[in-house]
Amino acid sequence: MALSTTQIPLSLDSKDHYHFANFYFSQAELQQTLQTFFDSEQVNFLYIWAEQGAGKSHLLFALSEQAQQQNKRVLYLPLAELVQSTQPEILNAVEHLDLLCIDDLDAIAELNDWQEALFHCFNRLQQSQCKLVIASHTNPAMTDLSLADLRSRLATALIYQLASLNDDEKQQALILQAQARGLTLSDDVARYLLRHHSRDMRELMVLLQQLDHASLSEKRRLTLPFVRAVLHG
Repeated sequence: MALSTTQIPLSLDSKDHYHFANFYFSQAELQQTLQTFFDSEQVNFLYIWAEQGAGKSHLLFALSEQAQQQNKRVLYLPLAELVQSTQPEILNAVEHLDLLCIDDLDAIAELNDWQEALFHCFNRLQQSQCKLVIASHTNPAMTDLSLADLRSRLATALIYQLASLNDDEKQQALILQAQARGLTLSDDVARYLLRHHSRDMRELMVLLQQLDHASLSEKRRLTLPFVRAVLHG
């Protein structure tokens, strides 16, 4: 089975863009590693872990986009969605790719057939030039995966923990995301969203999507009164 990045349904509006330029990096070392990932012959496997909402999927989308811009063959697989709709055979015959991005590793914690498929996929990738990036909520040493051989393979990655953002950093991340949509989001409005609605970045992105649609429909700027009116009806 073959899929392209554009065939994977995203959880947010298709207008959303996930680039390195609009990701708030609190770790300069991680930013440098990701930017030079394709130029290095020394690193073929990255493992990124963090709590939900820290930006793992954003980084995988950005890596996929960068690979496509370099005319590389790339596939993004969100396991949390795929285990509900397809079979582990989707991991077969991916060695022809230049980059494979696997999101939501935790989704296969209790699925032995998926773990076996990923283990064999990993072994095949080692014989090819395909680079692999995996995102998870836990580091390899703490994973709930039952297949010991797979856990040992995961431990061979270059492992990065994506730091959770504090409120000031979430505010800057919101502003960057708004700019990517062509919106101006003031510090006051960003603080208002954090204090009165959510501190979860996924929920904040949904709110920003809602505000984007309202701003376009009403041809209004994202002033604090307008944002309050939209979100409180």
